[in-house]
Amino acid sequence: MNTKLIMIEGIPGSGKSTFAQKIEEFYTKHNLKANLYNEGSFHPADLAWNAYIPVEKLDSILAPYQSFHGEIDKHTHIEDDYAIVSYTQVKTENESFFKDMESREVYDNRVPFEVFDSLHRKRWSYFCQQAEIKDELTIFECAFLQNHISELMLIQLADIDMMKQHFNSLIQTVIPLSPILVYLSQANVRETIERVAAQRFSEHGSWIDGFTHYMENTPYGKLHQIHGFDDVIKCLEKRKEAELEIIKALPIHTIVLENKNYDWDTLWKNLEDKLPL
Repeated sequence: MNTKLIMIEGIPGSGKSTFAQKIEEFYTKHNLKANLYNEGSFHPADLAWNAYIPVEKLDSILAPYQSFHGEIDKHTHIEDDYAIVSYTQVKTENESFFKDMESREVYDNRVPFEVFDSLHRKRWSYFCQQAEIKDELTIFECAFLQNHISELMLIQLADIDMMKQHFNSLIQTVIPLSPILVYLSQANVRETIERVAAQRFSEHGSWIDGFTHYMENTPYGKLHQIHGFDDVIKCLEKRKEAELEIIKALPIHTIVLENKNYDWDTLWKNLEDKLPL
């Protein structure tokens, strides 16, 4: 099989996590090694939900958290002169730690976009070099479109031409892997978000309340006066429209699956028949 990278994308609630797991299981059953990278864990290419800290500053920054330093070490990786801390995976009730690490991410305009872009192209290129020499498949969930379009559209206020340019530049770094992008397209964005909003709750409250608050307070949200659920749906509809347009311009194999009736079994069968072996 020539393909060494499969990326799965779609709006929240479209089934990305479920289908990413199914893809991993599909290839494992066919005796092919597959590595799945979900959102929030350490990632070989993306930096979402990870703190990015210069190595020379690491000890001083982590000094206040000595009581669970071993736990932090388990989720820290050193790359060149930087430490990447997958802080959302660290088991602690210390809220100051999470706020501190969040402030050290590269998303949400915490670094200039030129730095954000350069860091990611460098990491994607390095990932490609490593993946080329391995006899295995890598599966990325939401690391390509979702994470980057959020930064471009909501934070940088990029137009569609700038977004196309960014994604085409980024995908060029992994062309040797013959990548495939799978997009789960939900016809009714409102209904999809209502479904997932009814299911996602945690000790911190409902997912949709936190998501709405985030959207309202982005530069895009403030510019377009986003307020409440209805405006969030309109924004997600625009995001989906932009993603589909970006996909059409990518020089790689893409699979867009429509799921009007939430028939997950039929949708999976449709995808399974299209996956290369």
